[in-house]
Amino acid sequence: MQVRDQDILLPTTMVGSYPRPNWLTGKVFGEYDEPDFIDYRTKESFTDAVRLCVDDQRRAGIDVICDGQQYFESETNHEYGQVFHFWGHHLKGVKRWGDPIVIELYKKFHAPAIVDSVEWVRPVYGPAADVARFAAGDQPLKIAVQGPLFFAFACTDKHYGDVKPLAMDIAKAFNAEFKNLVSRGVDWIQIHEPLTYYGEEPWFIEVINTAFEGVEAHRIWHICYGNQGGNPGVGEPRGRDMFPFAFEADVDQIHLETMRRGPGDLQYLKGLPSNMNLGVGVIDVKSMVIETPEAVADRLVEASRHVPAERICVSTDCGMLNLKLEHAQLKLAALVEGTRIARERLA
Repeated sequence: MQVRDQDILLPTTMVGSYPRPNWLTGKVFGEYDEPDFIDYRTKESFTDAVRLCVDDQRRAGIDVICDGQQYFESETNHEYGQVFHFWGHHLKGVKRWGDPIVIELYKKFHAPAIVDSVEWVRPVYGPAADVARFAAGDQPLKIAVQGPLFFAFACTDKHYGDVKPLAMDIAKAFNAEFKNLVSRGVDWIQIHEPLTYYGEEPWFIEVINTAFEGVEAHRIWHICYGNQGGNPGVGEPRGRDMFPFAFEADVDQIHLETMRRGPGDLQYLKGLPSNMNLGVGVIDVKSMVIETPEAVADRLVEASRHVPAERICVSTDCGMLNLKLEHAQLKLAALVEGTRIARERLA
């Protein structure tokens, strides 16, 4: 795979989130009409947390660095509340509290309310990107965010009356945000869209393509099976339903988890378009058991039977924020060592 100007066999990264240090707690960022950070002490604490997260990735030998989503309140049982409100607190047309979210796994959260046309008015992830870009130095940087479709389905709509135009306006706001991230030096941008929840509607792909239109970054679609407190939202395999439908997306990479649920979805990737590569999750983030490097290598070799190894990126199944820090560190080490073994076997 091409990473910047380098050709790397099986480049490594992680999906996005990483455990917070125990001294960073609570809310980090301000809302629509507030400063980026709630106060200077929190800004310093957040900056230190991102630096430690980046340092862990560097020590492990990760190729593409993630910011670690250290703004997630992962010290609580409501860490993913930020998934639903982080965007909404910064976009025009969105108020803070709507009804409880109807998606089963996330019913304990209240959705943002859509009260007017949604528009991008200021950088949302800019502060996180700036801190991570500085910490990552010369290494490629990835920023991961919740996708526009999921945000649209989670919101309480009091304005549009139809989820499609709402999702399209959200996608346009995301597009402005993604272009701003590129201007800040972000190399890879990843959205988390659980197609497994929705089924197949052609306009779903239109929303994703609108969000990424004209964005000069490596564009990734992480097809998420859900991860709330280490619990999946969807239990059964969905590869037969997701592909080839998802191949219509204008993205550079489709990412799937394969370690927790097994390799069953890989058989549906043989028709992966030539302009796409495959992200293979080889670390079970819902388990504290540390994978062996050999198990990681075996899964990558198996994936290469469906998609050429030259088009495979190695990652975690999903975000690691529910793990203890020690477990996350050991799992990253297993990911990198397993990839090294797979490179030797596939070279």
